[in-house]
Amino acid sequence: MLYPSVQDMTNDSVNRYMLVIAAAKGARYLTYKQNKERDLYEVGKESEGQPEETGEKAVSLAVDRLYDGRFKIVKD
Repeated sequence: MLYPSVQDMTNDSVNRYMLVIAAAKGARYLTYKQNKERDLYEVGKESEGQPEETGEKAVSLAVDRLYDGRFKIVKD
């Protein structure tokens, strides 16, 4: 079973479709950000060390951030 569950994350204003779209967009953002950090490290523009790798999937991280409130679902 996945945590948090879909029932925990949906309500009257957020349905499952919106949740899936938000998780996909969040995962794309996290992947882009990670690739950008890796590219900067390889070019040598970043002197602080290698970018952080968590080992978790981007979708799992995005869902966790949606649940925690670090990512928001914005409606038109």
